[in-house]
Amino acid sequence: MNFNVIWLRHDLRLNDNPGFSLAKQAGLPLRVVFIMPPFWLNVDEETPFTSTVRPECKADTGRIGLAKARFLRACLIDLQRQLALQNIDFKMVYQQPAELFRDWKKQGMQQVFTQHAQAPEESHWLEQLEQQNIALTLYNNQTLFEAQQIGHLFERWPTSFSAFRRKIEKQSITPDAPKPPVTISHLSDHFDGRIPSIPWHNDFNTTADSANQDPGQSFNLIGGENAGLAHLSSYLWQARGLLHYKDSRNQLCGSNFSSQLSAHLAWGALSVRNVWHETERWEQQHGENEHSQWFKQELLWREYFHWSMRIYGRKFFRYQGLKQEPLTPPPFNVSHWQQWVKAETGVPLIDAGIKELITTGYSSNRMRQNLASYFIQYLKLDWRLGAAFFERHLLDYDVASNWGNWAYLAGVGQDPRSSPGKGRIFNINFQLQNYDPELTHIKLWLPKLAQYSLKDIQQHSRGDKLLPDYPAPIATEKDAATGLV
Repeated sequence: MNFNVIWLRHDLRLNDNPGFSLAKQAGLPLRVVFIMPPFWLNVDEETPFTSTVRPECKADTGRIGLAKARFLRACLIDLQRQLALQNIDFKMVYQQPAELFRDWKKQGMQQVFTQHAQAPEESHWLEQLEQQNIALTLYNNQTLFEAQQIGHLFERWPTSFSAFRRKIEKQSITPDAPKPPVTISHLSDHFDGRIPSIPWHNDFNTTADSANQDPGQSFNLIGGENAGLAHLSSYLWQARGLLHYKDSRNQLCGSNFSSQLSAHLAWGALSVRNVWHETERWEQQHGENEHSQWFKQELLWREYFHWSMRIYGRKFFRYQGLKQEPLTPPPFNVSHWQQWVKAETGVPLIDAGIKELITTGYSSNRMRQNLASYFIQYLKLDWRLGAAFFERHLLDYDVASNWGNWAYLAGVGQDPRSSPGKGRIFNINFQLQNYDPELTHIKLWLPKLAQYSLKDIQQHSRGDKLLPDYPAPIATEKDAATGLV
């Protein structure tokens, strides 16, 4: 029997998803699939393009860590339940995409509906399908704007976010309204309410590595479209987060200090157009303010990185990034790397941030900047290893935002103020004093330091007066270049 396929990647939702509208118009029975390539699980598997990860780092930079896997699984389970109500077959498959669709074509597959490639890896997959003469229907499903809205910018793509934002505002480019979900088929009279389980890799069923981490148990961000929509509504309307977003977004921890919508956006459980228009609906009722405008600016930052990735592609994965001048990666310091992955750098602010990231898959905006700056400027490690480490653990890993931000902080991205290889250098003690003066975050993740004061922690981090029961810092501000911020 002939059938069509919707291949979902980072668009795990029914709302505002053009794939389902296109599939309904085609009229054939439908399968929906999410594919987990073997190299996500096995670091020794071949990847579509040359990896930047050193062999000795592979175990700590595999594509999907435990916290991230759990969030993804929740997204897939939610999607499967919604599709089951329409008798639509949903499959999660562990296989290379080209191999799977080659087999399904022999079984009667006529067409694959999927979103445009975001990164070189996805482009490689789509090229493989085209080489096999598999019919592809591509659509945009990750960005605020359509290509035809901003395509005139591509020839001279803005070299900074500020220039991009000014052009968007000057030309009054606005996102299309999100589309409601499409009903393809109705529930069969024979549906018995039982939904088959998603075949999940055994390694992701264990809780051994985080069950004993008390702080992590308090973090409860649930994956899936229904959870994402509920979270968006709660943040905007109940928690009234847009009354303080600009002021609170740089906190390291707390309740509703940031939107925490990025994970749902990254996996496509939420449409970014939906978030934008819901924000504007809030502004219509409560009035625009600096917080709502700053929030929308962050969505535009995401947009800028997404289109930049499509334009520059593999350049984002070079050590020199977008710079023309060739740059040589620093010598690999295996000791620094090992202490980093174990959260034993001896700098409490950094160790607490790494522990939180590994345990929960979450890291605040300000903490990410501190971690990246310390990794690049203090530890003198290849920034791409840090980006790969984040990729493994972050719930909200988004290829464009993650690699774009790391390149930016390394001085090889879209920051015209940075000379090649000279990125942003954060003064760890200054950052601690400004964003965690009460040591709330440090005491949460490093409770054995609860007895110490801010001054004690700062002296230790500088290497001036070490704490008796904490490792000495492996790198201090003296090891970083000048120009600390």
